[in-house]
Amino acid sequence: MRSPKTTTAARGAGARADSAVAPAAPAASLPAASAADATDGRAAPRAPVQDRARRTREQILEVAAAAFARDGYAGTSLNELIRASGLTKGAFYFHFDSKEALALATFRHKQAQLIERVMAQVEDEPDAIAELRALIRVRTRAYGDDPSARCILRLGSELGAKAGPDSDFARYQELTIESFAGIVRRGQREGLLRADVDARAAGEAIFAAMVGADRLSRLMSGGADLERRGQDLIDLLVRGLAAGAGAGSDQGGDSSGGRQPATGDDSE
Repeated sequence: MRSPKTTTAARGAGARADSAVAPAAPAASLPAASAADATDGRAAPRAPVQDRARRTREQILEVAAAAFARDGYAGTSLNELIRASGLTKGAFYFHFDSKEALALATFRHKQAQLIERVMAQVEDEPDAIAELRALIRVRTRAYGDDPSARCILRLGSELGAKAGPDSDFARYQELTIESFAGIVRRGQREGLLRADVDARAAGEAIFAAMVGADRLSRLMSGGADLERRGQDLIDLLVRGLAAGAGAGSDQGGDSSGGRQPATGDDSE
């Protein structure tokens, strides 16, 4: 999106939240140079070890993303993931001590990647409405370019079904909600979207509608019509959010756009 504050905030939130899922092990738990090493002139290997740990963690997350996208949470075995990663159990469990912890971290990892990619490609759109439309298009194509990103849809459905309002998974939705809310705020500044609409509430509504469209697309077409459903959704939402739609358009209970209902009798 055009506003650098929104894009930067979204990316920063992704980075903070991703580290909150499964933070890197503290330096004390990693093999590190002792004080004696420093005194005899040997360089401390702390940075290379931490870099290796980071790369290993990302390797696990990418392997897990592909499996969760293909088989879902319930259909993925932790032992199979360990074998696919090529790591020993000890090395694997050093980073993730349970399947649930791995699934949460994988969701957040791919979510942050997706949002960063999408926002980078839509931030130069001329206005907020164009940005919303481009976001749906780029988002759908990103799923095609990186099939493992579809773990967001699979895990979102499965983990969301059992997560509560105070869960980590619930908090992870903030990144996406705020991304949509930021676009609404941009549209309000541009005079394109209604100023009387609460941007946060609109962001939540857009996100909720997108989640529904994602699930319906997967159910009805295996995800093949996801972009079309997303564009249909944006068309509908823009009609309600557009400046001039007005909060008074439903006064008197007439939702027919000024048309009088047919009575079957044209006489006075």
